[in-house]
Amino acid sequence: MMKFLWPLLRKERRVSSPENGAKDLSRSYTSAVWKESKVVNGATYAVRRASLGQRIELVQRTRELTLQNEFLRSGDAPDQMTAALTELYAQRLYLEWGFVEMTGFTIDGETPTAGLLIARGPEALCQEIAEAIQGEMSLTDNERKNS
Repeated sequence: MMKFLWPLLRKERRVSSPENGAKDLSRSYTSAVWKESKVVNGATYAVRRASLGQRIELVQRTRELTLQNEFLRSGDAPDQMTAALTELYAQRLYLEWGFVEMTGFTIDGETPTAGLLIARGPEALCQEIAEAIQGEMSLTDNERKNS
């Protein structure tokens, strides 16, 4: 099961200036990060890094699903099946929102897009990419300690 959204609600981090002894930050920012697939050998994919505005957009889009999922998980079997369905909807939403591109892999001879991955791609790959997107949205253990 995918971990849900609460890591998205992260604290602001303070960054010291280089004059105060902090490491020099890169003067260039890339809005996507590339990852090697663990599911498909030789494939790499890019996922979005979130800006403040993009983080707000994603939280707004997933808020209702998150609240519904929390409520349904504590219910009976039909409620739990509905909770599983809401997790799949959230996974689809992450892919639509954060998938940028993929190399080294095709689906029926076509370069994957978010829509193609969702419609005809391997489920394990979709889950891997959705988790990578979530990972980009949350703090690492080290970042959590320092925030």
